[in-house]
Amino acid sequence: MKELLINFYCPATSKSYDFWVPKTMQVTNVIEQICSAVCEYENQDNIFPKLDTLVLYSYLNRATLPANYSLEQVGVRSGDKLALM
Repeated sequence: MKELLINFYCPATSKSYDFWVPKTMQVTNVIEQICSAVCEYENQDNIFPKLDTLVLYSYLNRATLPANYSLEQVGVRSGDKLALM
């Protein structure tokens, strides 16, 4: 399987979203993709004013994910729950 189904919680909207993302995608790119999709879905452009300060948090590992690694490299698997903070 080349993609992972991940559940993302977004405190800015107080909602959770499910996304299919490539497991080889870098965390930085995942953040950008999620932000873009959430803004489009919520029909709001100003949900994330400072994109460069956002991080992904893993509930399983209880840690933020390093931005320059892929999801696969940091051990994210399908079904994992992450938070966009």
